[in-house]
Amino acid sequence: MEDSEDLNKFTLSSAQTIEETNHQVVDNLPSPGSIAVKLNGYNCEGLLCPGLLFNFISEEEAQELDFDVHPQDIWMPGICDDDIKISGIALASLSIGGVFETTSFLVTQKIGPLILGKPFMKDFSAVINYNEPEPPILKVSDPGGIKHLFPISQLRFQLMDGSPGFDFLPSLDSHPQPG
Repeated sequence: MEDSEDLNKFTLSSAQTIEETNHQVVDNLPSPGSIAVKLNGYNCEGLLCPGLLFNFISEEEAQELDFDVHPQDIWMPGICDDDIKISGIALASLSIGGVFETTSFLVTQKIGPLILGKPFMKDFSAVINYNEPEPPILKVSDPGGIKHLFPISQLRFQLMDGSPGFDFLPSLDSHPQPG
């Protein structure tokens, strides 16, 4: 066996298989839903995943949103036995309802939604209020200590292949709109 071969790594060769795996991973993330945010001045939807240690963004979306990506070459253990290649780290201006913060993102090669994890929750002093049977609400504190409430979208739709997915999963031809 050559040193350059790594039998523990494999590449999915089919775009359909990659897309199905990405949707399976996203659908299995522990999330109450998504919220509307502005990222570097662009309107976006972010999937809230308060249990994840990092915020994530795809390379494609980072480029569309004018991220200044600092290249890295890191492999992280992923979900569904699929390691995640981190190609860079970036800081971005993120705002929600007039509350602004600079927060960090790990840039991945995977196409998927913008994922807001623990750094987002910490930077915005955010708390999720679960008021069953009502949908959850995100409570954010601004620097002056004023609390702001934002609805968390739980809308779902069917993907082209008939499987369920989140309503904001980016398609290959969708682009974020400047705010």
